[in-house]
Amino acid sequence: MLAIIYLLITTSFTILGLVKRWRIWTAVCYFAFLLVFCAIIPLPGEDKKRQISPTQVVFRFDAYRYLQLTGSDCEGKLYYIDEQKQVYNELAIHSAEVLTEPFAHAVGDYILIPRTDYATVRYSQDGGRTFKSIDVHGFSNIPRPGREQIKGTVVVGNQLFMDTTNGIYRSPKPFGSHIQVDVLSSKDVEYWKDGEQYNGERWQGDITEMPKMPSDYKGWYHWQCDINKKQYEIIYNRYAPLINLQAKLRQSIGLMNKGVQ
Repeated sequence: MLAIIYLLITTSFTILGLVKRWRIWTAVCYFAFLLVFCAIIPLPGEDKKRQISPTQVVFRFDAYRYLQLTGSDCEGKLYYIDEQKQVYNELAIHSAEVLTEPFAHAVGDYILIPRTDYATVRYSQDGGRTFKSIDVHGFSNIPRPGREQIKGTVVVGNQLFMDTTNGIYRSPKPFGSHIQVDVLSSKDVEYWKDGEQYNGERWQGDITEMPKMPSDYKGWYHWQCDINKKQYEIIYNRYAPLINLQAKLRQSIGLMNKGVQ
């Protein structure tokens, strides 16, 4: 109501100035009319919110290193991130899933991350800057362990150990410049003992129980993912600066900030 009164007064005074040919009076009244008009004219649009694929940390090695998943229903793109060393590496461009079995990974330059079907293991020997894959094999006629046979996985001493219903599988000890070969059980090592790549210190020692994690381990023992997580982004209205300016103008001439009555 106050805005209408302002408009009527400024319009009347402007017309009076035109009739009387009072130039300064007319200019001042017309300027006042424009201020009121700009204060009450509706401006288009408002900030909008749209849903996007959520991003969440699904596993932590320590305070600086973690795995990040971007996607709905705990499936999508998987990244390895080391904030301290500024490493940001995409492990899977789509369809990566979280591991549901127990998993712990001590800090080291070697990073070994099984895929969800446990058929292969992605590994890095340079702190996550580059990744390659090695296979998980089964002994002779015994097929490789599937997800339903996995009891848990630990990575300690730059070596992966996988506890399964068929025994413990492991990657070779990190001697030399690269892993070269696959993840095998003790039976596999015995079966392939005549193969040159399965001989030497890298495969010595029979593993009868899973190794313990270091007492100072600060990482997680399970992957974590909120399947109901939602994330939104704000699409800002292009007229937002004008809307803010209009709100200040309304306040300065005594009109309400939210709407005009």
